[in-house]
Amino acid sequence: MSFGTAAVIIIMMAAATVIEKLYSTDQAFRTVYHDPVFIALWAVSAVSGVIYLIKRKTIRKPAVFFLHIALVLILAGALLTMLTGKQGRIYLKRGVTMSEWGTHEGFRQQLPFSLTLEEFRIEYYDGSRAPSDYSSTVLLDDNEAGVHTTHTISMNNILKYRGYRFYQSSYDEDGQGSLLSVSHDPWGVSLTYTGYILLLISMIGFFFQRNSGFRTALGNLRKQVPVIVIMLFAGTGTARAAGTDYDLPVLPDTISARFDQLHIYYNDRVAPLRTMTRDFSLKAYGKNGYQGYTSTQVVTGWLFWYDWWNVVPFKLKSKDCGTSVETEKESIRMQAASGKAFRIFPLRIDPHTGLAVQQGGQVEWFSPNDPLPEELDYNTWVFIRRSIDLMHDEIRNENWNEVSLIADKIVKYQHKVAGDVLPSESHFKAEMLYNSISRPMIPFMASITLGMILFVITGILMGRGLKTPAWLSTSLLMISIALLAYLTLVLGLRWFISGHAPFAGSYSVMMLMAWIVSIAMIVFYRSIPIIQPIGFILAGFTMLVASLASSNPQVTHLMPVLQSPLLSIHVLCMMVSYTLFGLVALIGIMGLLMPANSSAMLRNVSLVILYPAVFILTTGTFIGAVWANISWGNYWSWDPKETWALITLLIYAAMLHSSTMSGFSRPRFFHIYSIGAFIAVLITYFGVNLILGGMHAYA
Repeated sequence: MSFGTAAVIIIMMAAATVIEKLYSTDQAFRTVYHDPVFIALWAVSAVSGVIYLIKRKTIRKPAVFFLHIALVLILAGALLTMLTGKQGRIYLKRGVTMSEWGTHEGFRQQLPFSLTLEEFRIEYYDGSRAPSDYSSTVLLDDNEAGVHTTHTISMNNILKYRGYRFYQSSYDEDGQGSLLSVSHDPWGVSLTYTGYILLLISMIGFFFQRNSGFRTALGNLRKQVPVIVIMLFAGTGTARAAGTDYDLPVLPDTISARFDQLHIYYNDRVAPLRTMTRDFSLKAYGKNGYQGYTSTQVVTGWLFWYDWWNVVPFKLKSKDCGTSVETEKESIRMQAASGKAFRIFPLRIDPHTGLAVQQGGQVEWFSPNDPLPEELDYNTWVFIRRSIDLMHDEIRNENWNEVSLIADKIVKYQHKVAGDVLPSESHFKAEMLYNSISRPMIPFMASITLGMILFVITGILMGRGLKTPAWLSTSLLMISIALLAYLTLVLGLRWFISGHAPFAGSYSVMMLMAWIVSIAMIVFYRSIPIIQPIGFILAGFTMLVASLASSNPQVTHLMPVLQSPLLSIHVLCMMVSYTLFGLVALIGIMGLLMPANSSAMLRNVSLVILYPAVFILTTGTFIGAVWANISWGNYWSWDPKETWALITLLIYAAMLHSSTMSGFSRPRFFHIYSIGAFIAVLITYFGVNLILGGMHAYA
């Protein structure tokens, strides 16, 4: 693929994502993705690439040759899918046999067999109404083949038969009907998967191939790189506010601690009360607490002393005053003040009758003001309705012993009614610890400050060829290890609490990126000394993003479609590659400030990082495609995030072709390009989420 052809393809794809945002998905497909010119450009690129490989006798380098052949197979598979593949839906009603399905183009297609919905089920997380999975049990009848079998179709568990694949898509609210996605693509998927497998094998083989670009850059680096790392220990401290601008009443520390033992139903799961109060405090004031008060003291202050706390201003930008941002903050304060946010009273409800029962049934959670089920035991009704009011009366009289007793009774009631669905004691304590350390304000400020100072001083020393004492290098390594330990603890606690790997959501992804950077700083601090100052800067900025209130660091259940193990691998690969691209961009900045010799050395450093980064991004992209194919029946849908991931891949892949694009052999051009290329990463991750939208907007 020539640079000019690649540039045109990139521009067309970028334009398509904008067209989709401004107009519609159909318009983007008609204008770009299915346009003959766009398809022809890909075809010409594939054919010319093969001819070029043959002329250059690249077959002598098997890994390089078959890597490019794999890309041709993937493109050919995509073309076959577009020409011969069909996608659509089939609606099944319980007990009704169906043998037709409708394509997205509106045509009805006959199946060579029939399906009958026998049962549809929704599975929920324990103690929650959040779905963990949807499943349809269907009877498949193929009279011609004499096949009569029963299959269960659920999220990430598809039915494959005679070239057709069925995926759980949606369902009727009454559970009597199920909507399945249908895909019939017998040739395109097989050829594309063959390309994926060959691509993976070739990328692994590339690192063991003699005279590869990676081995050459690594060899040059070993000859050139000086031992240049410095250490500057930056200490940071925090001071607890001694007072407040307002004379605000709050629960005493001992009583607040009793409240922290309560469970609450929040974000479709059972969590410590501190989890809810922490999130409310963050949204209202931008911090976990206010003027030295804990978040539980703040939110219970809203509940019991609303008139006093009502005068405390929210943390707001001037442009947000009087907008929905301020309305949302006031809304959560009113939810707490009215008691509606305190869903702390569990009841067992018969799912068929909706009546309260003593045993069995499903646990549902209520606030003191929620409508309660009929025929509820009178004493229980009074306990739920009057506990908070009675506590309010005792608080006004400062009868703290009685307040503590009431709080203890609620705790005992929760364990009696919902003990089997409450988090274990270890989970409860883990979440309390997580709540206290998960917002990395101090680590990100210390990391950015240290990184910036190191970046400047390291640049000066590199220009003079000075070395760093071993004890300084060791001290800096210790700081990196401490940062890794902190990030590992936060991510480990989040994993333990939620029950799933922390690979979904902007908070988890940013913290994961910082974790990857800290590992790189420890592993490569000797071979690539420049990675330390750059690593601290990158880790600091990713933790900064995670700290922003917009990152919304709440622990929630995963949507059923996100429970595939392929998701974890996909996200990890993408984040590792994005992190490495960030390192290359920062090295590029330094390369522009260095003398010619140092700049050339830094180009080799970037290449050593760039080869695995591009290959990891490629791996993450096709694993994401496999995941999408399993979950939705379509391995590539030109979703904006998919499209921009491909754009990013093409932009960075160009940097690995200095033999055909001579500009990349010049260090200065290489570094400038690496800085500009990172814009594609920023658009892929932030721009798509914030502006372009699409299916991946949650990521």
